[in-house]
Amino acid sequence: MLRRSNGSPRPRNYESLLTDDDNVPLSIRPKMTCSKKTPIDRISMLPDSLLTHILSFLPIEDAIKTDVLSKRWQYLWTTLPSLLFRLPYPDSVDTIREFVTFVDKTLVLCNSSNIKKFVVDFKYDSRFSSNVNLWTRFATRNAAEELHLEFHTADNYLHEGVRFVLPQLLFTNSSFTELRFSLCTVMPKGVVCWKLLKKLSIGYVKLNDGVMGKILAGSPVLENLELYYFYGITRLHVVNARLKKLILREFWEEEVYMDEEEDEPYSVLEILAPNLPSLEILGCFGRTNCWLADVSSLVDATLNCDFTIDDEDLDDDFEWHQNISRRLLQSLVHVKNLTLGTWLLQALSILEMEGWRSPLSKCECLTLATDIKESVLPGIANILESSSHLETLVITKSPSKNNITYFSDVRPRLFNFNGEHYWTSQKKTFNCLMMHLKIVKCAGLRWCYRGCLFSFVQFLLKNARVLQQMVIKVDCLPHKELFQVAQKFLSFPRSSPNAVIMFN
Repeated sequence: MLRRSNGSPRPRNYESLLTDDDNVPLSIRPKMTCSKKTPIDRISMLPDSLLTHILSFLPIEDAIKTDVLSKRWQYLWTTLPSLLFRLPYPDSVDTIREFVTFVDKTLVLCNSSNIKKFVVDFKYDSRFSSNVNLWTRFATRNAAEELHLEFHTADNYLHEGVRFVLPQLLFTNSSFTELRFSLCTVMPKGVVCWKLLKKLSIGYVKLNDGVMGKILAGSPVLENLELYYFYGITRLHVVNARLKKLILREFWEEEVYMDEEEDEPYSVLEILAPNLPSLEILGCFGRTNCWLADVSSLVDATLNCDFTIDDEDLDDDFEWHQNISRRLLQSLVHVKNLTLGTWLLQALSILEMEGWRSPLSKCECLTLATDIKESVLPGIANILESSSHLETLVITKSPSKNNITYFSDVRPRLFNFNGEHYWTSQKKTFNCLMMHLKIVKCAGLRWCYRGCLFSFVQFLLKNARVLQQMVIKVDCLPHKELFQVAQKFLSFPRSSPNAVIMFN
């Protein structure tokens, strides 16, 4: 072993720096030489396709700035496969004009022959319609696969003059796989030819049955269709066997009106989609008489919507609200995965108190998108009683209108009971709790130490005989309170010996 002059062993990592003979003077030992190596720019050595892919993750303004890095980078941004132009708020007249000029100049310099994604998002003004027309020509000329024209305006959305009129060339471009239009006039004069289109989203728009017929006929491989803030359609007939999901969100009740001489709903929306597996109806539909005429292939259905305008509307014609909620539920008895929102559960609560029983359902997974409070408890009991095959129950917070109580003025007796004691007084037989319910999930809820939610969870633990898991997701709760919540849950008696309570 090598030793220092004082006899102590030398560290092993020094052995390679010394000769075998420790007695050789240091002055004649070989000297170590250090050479400075020029740093290698490995990023610039990457192929163009990979570099442009990296640049596509940057805002377009930042991607353009990379042309000053070196000659290698000077024109790379001009071949970007994705061009995303977004003008953030606040946006004044001057900033909008600068934004439009920036888009114009950028597209002049772009050299890509195949655009993957082209997005424009800003406050549209009809003064810039010619500019936007040129942008759409650029997208079609370069075979864009995804085109998003997401416009917004401070003016009245219903006024035709504020909308961008889609040019006819867009309707015959067969390179599109995804289209998203907001605040655009969609009016094809001839046939629609979107042979590769798989996703279509149209919002803030006036449509009609003929236009939708052309769109559906010209999109043979369409898989996802979303309509939001729309009006004008009375019959949505979808025969396309490839369509997997239909989302209808918010109906523009301002555009339609009631005939004062005839006591009729504002509008009618009939849905015929015999091959459709997934349907979502979300938001406010006003007094729309919605019919699910043929949805025989549905597997997943979400009804997180309401058909109200104001409290006076509820008071004037509550029978109409009862009929539409009853009809919607009867149309979905075959659905395996069902989500119900606050309005429908409250309407169902009143039907339950008036003796109406939901038709037997084949639902295996039920999601309650609502706060658990007195106004929905009878409705929950009603749907649990009819869902004898239920295996999974999910309780979650509705993304909107979660705290609204729709029928308090119409049926005040709906709230004349103590929600904490509601489940202990139940005399119903819930077959799903006795034989099938295995999983309960609670997420995004406001937990308190007393109240309807805790009493409902306690009821489930006490009566679900084959329960395997109860998963509680608690967000933004201090550790001390979380510990108290956990203690309370663990103190509840459980009917199933295999039931496990998990927190995440």
